[in-house]
Order: sequence, then C-alpha cells, then structure tokens
Amino acid sequence: MSLYIKKITSLLLLSLVFIFTACDDEESLEIKTPDVVFVLQEPGINNVFLNFGLPQNSAFTVTWNDNLTGASSYGVEMSLNAEFTNVVNLGNSNSNTFSISVEDLNTAIHDAGATTFRDIAIYLRVNSGSVLSNSVLFLVTTYPTDPAVFTSPAANDSFVLSIGSTSSVAITTTWTDAVLGSNLDIDVSYTIEAALSGSGFTSPVAVGSVENLTTLTSTHGDFNSVALGIGLVAGVAGDMDLRIVARTTNENGSVLERISNLLTISVTPFSVVFPNLYFVGNATSSDWNNNNNNTPVFRNQNVPNNYVYTGYFGAGAFKMLEVKGQWAPQWGTNDGSTLAVNPGGGSDPGTFNVSTAGYYTYNFTTVGQSGTFTVAPYDASAAPVYTSMGIIGAAIGGWGDSDEVNFTQDANNPHLWYALGVVFTSGNEFLIRADDAWANVWRYNGSQNQYGTAILAGTGSNFPFTEASGNYDVWFNDLDGKYIIIPQ
Repeated sequence: MSLYIKKITSLLLLSLVFIFTACDDEESLEIKTPDVVFVLQEPGINNVFLNFGLPQNSAFTVTWNDNLTGASSYGVEMSLNAEFTNVVNLGNSNSNTFSISVEDLNTAIHDAGATTFRDIAIYLRVNSGSVLSNSVLFLVTTYPTDPAVFTSPAANDSFVLSIGSTSSVAITTTWTDAVLGSNLDIDVSYTIEAALSGSGFTSPVAVGSVENLTTLTSTHGDFNSVALGIGLVAGVAGDMDLRIVARTTNENGSVLERISNLLTISVTPFSVVFPNLYFVGNATSSDWNNNNNNTPVFRNQNVPNNYVYTGYFGAGAFKMLEVKGQWAPQWGTNDGSTLAVNPGGGSDPGTFNVSTAGYYTYNFTTVGQSGTFTVAPYDASAAPVYTSMGIIGAAIGGWGDSDEVNFTQDANNPHLWYALGVVFTSGNEFLIRADDAWANVWRYNGSQNQYGTAILAGTGSNFPFTEASGNYDVWFNDLDGKYIIIPQ
C-alpha cells in the first residue's frame, strides 16, 4: 500500500512539472501580425537640384507602404507649407511609387507661388482617396521660367535717328527680372534683339548685351545700324520689334534661355555707307596674306550692313578686313556668336573657325564695333559647274562675243568668279552669262551701289551701270547669284 501511494505521488509531481513547463513555453511564444500602416517613405537625401539642362530627367522618385487602405490608385500632393494650406496635385499612380520630371516639378513649384529659387521647402504626401499619408519635406533648388519684362521704351514710341548725333544716346531700354535680387546665385546675360515687325525674329539683329544689369543704351549711330540691319529703309519710319533674351549657363554648360514678349516701336533711320569686307585666313583662298586678291564678302542689296557669303571654306580659320593691304579695321569673333572689331590701335578679335572643309553660308550684320553672325552648312552637290563665266554689254565695250570679258575661276571654289580691272562706261548696261551661251544669263534684280543678287532667267532687265566710268573689280557667285562691283 505504501509503495502504491509513493507511485501515485510521483506521477502527480511529474504531471505538475509538465503542466508548469508547458505553461512557461506557451507564455514565451509570441505571434506577431504586420502593422497596419499607410506611410510615405523618408528619402535618404532631401535636397533636390533641378537641372534645366535635363528637363525630362526624374527630379525624384518617392515610395510608400500601404496595407491599410486597399486603394488601387493614389494621388501625390504637394504644398509649400507643412499645414498643406494650398494643395497641388503632382500626379497619380496605380502602384506604390511615383516619379516626376525636372521640368514638371519646376513648373509646379513656381505655379504654387514660390518667389525664390533656392532651398524652397516643399511637403509631399500621398492621398489614397480616403486616407492621407504622413508628409515628407524636400528642399528644392529650382530655375527661373518667367521672362524679363520691358519697362521702357513704351509700346509704339517713335525714334527719329540723326546722322549729326551718331555718338549720342538714341534709346535706353530697361526691364525687370525676378531672378536679379533673388537668392539664386547665378549670372544672367541679357541681349536685346531687334527684328522687322511681324517677321517672327527669323533674322534678329542684336542691339547689345549686358550681364546682371537691367538697362542698355544705344547711340544714334549704333541703333541706326540695327534699324538698317533688320531691313528698315533710310528716311522712312518703320516698325521694329524688340525682345529680351536672358541666358543662364549652369555648371554643366547647359544654357537656359528666357525670351520676353515683343515690344513694337517706330524707328526712322538715316542713310549711311558701310565698307566692303574681305576674307583673310588659311580657310580662304588668300591665306593669311592681307593683299592677295582677297575675296570680298557679298552684300545684301536691301540691307547695307548685312554681308552674306555662300561658298567653300577649307579647314582652318579666317577673319575679315575692311581695307586690302591693311590689318585694321579687322573683324572676327571672341565668343563664336557675336562680331568684334579692332578699328585700329585696339586688340585684335579672335578668328572664325572652320573645323571641317566644305560649303557654308555665313551671314554677318555689323552694328558699330559689334554685331551678330550665323553659319550653316550648304549643299552644293547639285549645283552645275560651268566651264566659263563672263560679263558682256555696252557698259564694258559691246554686246558681241569678242567684247565679253571672261572671269577667272577661283582655284578652290568652282562657283566663285572674278575679273579685275574691268573698264566700265557709265550710263550703259551689261549681263553676266555662263559658257558663252545666251541660255545661261543672269539678269538684274534690283541693286544698291553696284552690288546685289542676280537672277538666272531667259528674259528680264539688264544690269544698269550708274557709277562713274573707270576700272572696277567684279566678283560673281553662281551658287546664289550674288555679285559685287568694286572701284579700283
């Protein structure tokens, strides 16, 4: 009996140990379920620089966790304050991630009312349609988009330019720009451009440029060159459109342009004679010899300070001279887009550089000691190459074949022709023809001071020669019909 009771007691003790051990194990076993959250993730970097040179790149990407709402579409919202007083919807997403481009974010921030450009605080949150996430702060550096605004002159103001006041100020242009005086530490270059009213600025002429300033003055002489350069007629009031082009360059070399609305004024220019210009340099036939039958730059018959040349250039460089045999005045460029001149006694400008040999069209418009130019490749592959070219007519001796004065073909450019020391008689006419054939005749198309653009036509007017009788050098370009007759 005693032994039996002992066994029962032992079993009871083992059972109690098992029970208490099992309870301890049960209490230590913890089963966790995921937190129910809707959280916009904090990014590793909160500073965002918007590079205007890469407008379609992503400004940033945000992500969020949502096991709370069960939403299938989200709106990403922005505000300039933590209270989200004014909410801007940046876009929507059907997933838990969202990206926005540099350009779109820049526009959204400025449209929201930001008045500075650097360290703009923006707050982002996600809206599931019924629940809002937490907000995340970004500090953003934006770039300007609003253009400068004219403050003077006023629209439709009239300016009559005077040859007797060439050095006096004719016009003062002023403007405002939110960028200057802001906390955006950048330099802004402003160029005032002019164009014939209604032309859409297809061929603008620069009035002048300044940096980090909001005023520009131009003299009667320089502004007269601008007026003539866009095609206004001397002695006649004409409408000129002005605009402000603001340029900013970032550290990556990208250039941001902001162009103002146009302003129309009336300008009456005066008549003035501009010099001929001649090429010099190893990209041209004369090489770096300033008196080597240097090729003249052909001229626009309607714009006296506009020079246009279409032809072959070798790989190298060139400049332009006003007087053959003299190195000044000398024209070139220091920045690859505007003209510069050493009128004599100053510093020589840089060269026009031709990286690849070929045919190009250069267009130069001089304004005082500056101006602008453009260059574009020209396809001459389909242009006919003539065997001979000549000038014929009563102005140079008669209309017979034996009276024709033959041109010399340029050694480097089969489309460029010249005849030196041609004797002209005033009050008579002439024509230019190819291959001694009346089927290939260039005729008069209106000219100024014996330069202009001829037309290849079977019928039409002969060229009138109205200059004084004497010896002249004649140059002709069969690619575009331009000619120039220069007294010796």
